[in-house]
Amino acid sequence: MRLREAWARSRRQLERASIPDADIEAQVLLRNTLGIDRATFHASLDRELSDEDAEAFERSVQRRIEGEPLSYITGHREFYGLDFVVTPDVLVPRQETELLVEAVLEYARSRGGDEDAISIADIGTGSGCVAVALGAHMSNATVYATDVSEGALCVAGENVRRHGLDGRVRLRHGDLFEALDGPVDVVVSNPPYLSEEEAVDLPLDVQREPRVALVAGSDGMDVLLRLIVGAREYVKPGGLLALEIDPRRVEAVERLARGTFPGGEIGVIKAHAGLER
Repeated sequence: MRLREAWARSRRQLERASIPDADIEAQVLLRNTLGIDRATFHASLDRELSDEDAEAFERSVQRRIEGEPLSYITGHREFYGLDFVVTPDVLVPRQETELLVEAVLEYARSRGGDEDAISIADIGTGSGCVAVALGAHMSNATVYATDVSEGALCVAGENVRRHGLDGRVRLRHGDLFEALDGPVDVVVSNPPYLSEEEAVDLPLDVQREPRVALVAGSDGMDVLLRLIVGAREYVKPGGLLALEIDPRRVEAVERLARGTFPGGEIGVIKAHAGLER
């Protein structure tokens, strides 16, 4: 079977399984199987697949049809222009979370000449994508990447090393703020923010991701509440607390933040789809 035939066949299989972006995902799975980049892929459409490669590719397509996230199959995900190792121990990095990185970088620039001399805590770091992206763009920053999951910290550690950020990004094990020694300039987090009821209707592939990274009690506010209240002690005066939230939580989070930080500047950023995050 030629590469173009395998691509077309797998695209149809994924479409029948209602996989979004079936054409792109089929290509990604095929490139991952063969270990080739996009340019090589398009230059090799008439290449004959070996029986071994064809079987391996078919297995990966079947895994995707059964609901396994694409990034768990390939073991990688791009985030903020960087490549990250991803396993079932961590949430798959998402484009909207890049807004957290941009918010922290903008805050650092607003500090003026001392923009890089800054301490940051990424609470619930998961794959380490936010911490690594910040460390890669802020040469004099110290970023503490914390997580309650040792499995997640192993993945984050691999990503810290692969991007050469040992020392600048420091891993800490613990639940939320207990992993920190004291206050920092910035606390950033993409915490679990879905309710138990909302989690029932998640797509099959999202249901395969760590539940602890998605669901936060009956109203989705359990972890957000602890983060906002705890930030009074762990964010330095004039510092920043940057959180990703579900659009359905915006009003409740704003109300909680205003009550916790009277006189503080509270802002909501709209994601690329126009939703408040």
